[in-house]
Amino acid sequence: MKIVQLCPYAMDRPGGVQRHVRDLSAWLESEGHRTRIIAPPSPGGQTGADGKITSIGHARKLALHGTEFEVSWASRAALRALARELKLWGAELVHMHTPWTPFLTAQMFRALALPAVTTVHATLPESGLNSIADRFIRRSARRLLPQSRAVVIPSGAPLPMLRRLLPGLEPQILPPAIDLSPWVTAGRSPVRRKGLSLVFLGRLEPRKGVDVLLDAWPRIAAALPDAHLTIAGDGPLRPQVDAARSDRLHLVRRPDDAAAQVLLAAADFCLAPAPYGESFGLVLTEAMAAGSLPVAAANPGFASVLTGPGAELLVPPGDAGALARKIITLAAAPETCDSLHRWSRHEAARLDIAHQGPRFLRLYESVLADHPPASSC
Repeated sequence: MKIVQLCPYAMDRPGGVQRHVRDLSAWLESEGHRTRIIAPPSPGGQTGADGKITSIGHARKLALHGTEFEVSWASRAALRALARELKLWGAELVHMHTPWTPFLTAQMFRALALPAVTTVHATLPESGLNSIADRFIRRSARRLLPQSRAVVIPSGAPLPMLRRLLPGLEPQILPPAIDLSPWVTAGRSPVRRKGLSLVFLGRLEPRKGVDVLLDAWPRIAAALPDAHLTIAGDGPLRPQVDAARSDRLHLVRRPDDAAAQVLLAAADFCLAPAPYGESFGLVLTEAMAAGSLPVAAANPGFASVLTGPGAELLVPPGDAGALARKIITLAAAPETCDSLHRWSRHEAARLDIAHQGPRFLRLYESVLADHPPASSC
């Protein structure tokens, strides 16, 4: 098959959607299929092709619901030229990712006019549903999702939102296809520091809950004198993190994958206090693969990953006191942690691309079997 992945975010910045697109495409290539990734450039960046990735159009940052993303668009001439190139290449299927993120994904989908699979990665909060941006999202979803041959969600977390938008929609649940092998490798030979090591890895913004962590940290530090915290990332709340820095609280600017793997492998606990907006929890699976126990807010996306015994690692969203108490309790319970480590390693292996990639491949095959693309001749 020849598959076009349409990503609404620049591929040169970190993010769960970009990792899923990149890892799934690489796995498909390893299975003998061909892929192309189409995405916007970073804001102010240059367009062009880089191996399997083609950036097109322009992008500008926009803030919404406590996070930042790109608004992207391309000219009609650029869209027509790239669509023509992809059809000559033999493109058969489009996989759109969160297509209501304005505007490039929807533009490219319309220009290609191929059978489509759509993954809805976002879980939007119910507040602010009457803003201009949210009205745009609702209209786009109602227009684009019915045109897809299959709609995928990474967990049950987006279901209430989708049922408000399209009551009759029946999406399939497929966790993201992520190659966890580098994280497993990092976890085999961790470089651990003395004392209890905690790490936060993500954007420094309200949606990721770093403000909750900063509230919890003084209580953790007072109860556990040997604990130290590394906050790795960048974003609008960086000044608050800078103000809290000490000899036991360290800030690391946004790490690349290799550095993130080392950080997680060295940590006893990975703290993920995101209060809302999560549809899955890639940072949780990466931590589990690297040998770090995730302690996470019980938002619907994270709760879909930390199931069964893993529910012991969840705390109420936005509750800094509960987060502190959970860390303090687990630090005093090594046998509980050993049991949770055994569960988390098994669960991470189940979520690796070796198990999830074939599920996407079967979905693509079924869509093409039912709806073969029209000849481009």
